[in-house]
Amino acid sequence: MTAAQQRLETIFGIRYLDPEASAVIEAREDDLYYYQVYAGQQQVEVARGDCVYWLSDDKTEAHLRRGPISVSSRWLATVIRGYMPENKTAGLLTRTTLPYINGCSTRQVFPPERLGDPTLQLLEIPPYSSEQSHHIHSTVRVVYVLAGSGRCIVGMNRKEAISELYPGQIVLLEKMCPHHFETDEEPLRVLPLHIYSSTGPQEYQHPMFNGTHQVG
Repeated sequence: MTAAQQRLETIFGIRYLDPEASAVIEAREDDLYYYQVYAGQQQVEVARGDCVYWLSDDKTEAHLRRGPISVSSRWLATVIRGYMPENKTAGLLTRTTLPYINGCSTRQVFPPERLGDPTLQLLEIPPYSSEQSHHIHSTVRVVYVLAGSGRCIVGMNRKEAISELYPGQIVLLEKMCPHHFETDEEPLRVLPLHIYSSTGPQEYQHPMFNGTHQVG
């Protein structure tokens, strides 16, 4: 990757971690919600009042547990502060069931308990996808590449950084990072954890948006 591409990724807010990486990443100082990402083999201590999401060793199940708890995570674990849902385990083998943009589809592994709560989704981008709309998200996404391959394109107005995606990779998308995914001959299956999720059309109900009238 060139220095120019790295600069674009830093500007727009995306970070990639290889499957063999071992790291702990905290929310940025300007984030609205606090979380910690544990990449690689980690013993994760979760305090009361927080919860943790992680994958089983064989990657066939996702777990969600509330603290206090200590968990051994081999691939990826994410702790979210101040969220205490019931303990859950869900399988990851069932295909996606809900439509998403541009031919993509998703399945709610752990749906939000209430509007705007965190959620873990299973997202599938079909083969030969090159038309996924360039888009942003209003909250952070912690993404684990479960299967397949593809590319992540980040940037605006042809100032783009393109990175290959492959199984075991972790992608940390900061809020408002403009991006989209592309694939070739095989589908791309990823697990995006929404660090708090969207409140739907209500996100457009604010003075800045309501008071703006496009003329071009």
